[in-house]
Amino acid sequence: MSYKVRSFIVSEDISHDNKDILFKFLSENYADKSFKVYGLDLPAVKSLLPTNLPAIKVDEKRSDNIFLLKDGSILIIEYESSRNNKNLLKYSHYCFRIAEKYYKKNLKIILVVIYTGNIKTAPNYLDFGSIRLQFEQVFLSKFNGQKMYEELKNKIDNNIDIEDEDILKFIILPLTQKKDRQKSIEESIELAKKIEDETKQVFVIAGIITAADKFIDKEYSKQIKEWIMLTKVARLFEEEKIDAVNKAVNETSEKKDKEFVFNMLRKDMDLIDIMELSGLTKTKVQELQKEFMKTKLQ
Repeated sequence: MSYKVRSFIVSEDISHDNKDILFKFLSENYADKSFKVYGLDLPAVKSLLPTNLPAIKVDEKRSDNIFLLKDGSILIIEYESSRNNKNLLKYSHYCFRIAEKYYKKNLKIILVVIYTGNIKTAPNYLDFGSIRLQFEQVFLSKFNGQKMYEELKNKIDNNIDIEDEDILKFIILPLTQKKDRQKSIEESIELAKKIEDETKQVFVIAGIITAADKFIDKEYSKQIKEWIMLTKVARLFEEEKIDAVNKAVNETSEKKDKEFVFNMLRKDMDLIDIMELSGLTKTKVQELQKEFMKTKLQ
């Protein structure tokens, strides 16, 4: 399976350009993925959506992940390590803001809360009478993290291809631990660095630090994000982005030059005057003259 990259919203310690690259990276890699490995019976992912929501409060973080699914519904995934009811209230805010941003007839929003390995039960709704928030849950306490780690390590050590299901297991692997998640994050990322396919390697690592954003050491997270930006995959995306920007700038400039010269030709201005005012070469002005004459004859 070929992988493209797109992705994700990261902390403020990464520049805006780098955020764009990482968002592009994760978004294209999440395309067509299924969350069945998490026990969720949902349509496959179509794309990753931006997590910046309208009217977000200063004391609230952005949603962890927002996906557009192939049936047109929107999936919100939140990672939590506690049973705090205030978090449920926060999620209701996310749902309403997403409804506001992407409103359409029959819009369906699905909220999934993924609890870390230290949580075994939690309420799956918030009831205010006329307003009721119902959501799905995944308890990583039911996953055997050590077994998952050993299976992934065995595949990597024996050069066995990492599949979609393995990637999604990798992303939640550190969160299956009941404690010392930072150590598990670091061990998982070091293991992921051994994946031979660099695109898959970076996708796994980007996915881990996104899922673990609430629990990861911020300095370590910054180091890993900087490491990602030095990979060949990230450099290629940076080149693509610069090429696209340059192309857009050139196209805009050419369009403006064309309009400017056409306006002067409509006023029957002299070739030398047009060259002086536009800053274009004689050859370029003459090319535009020919094009202008063709438009007049049409």
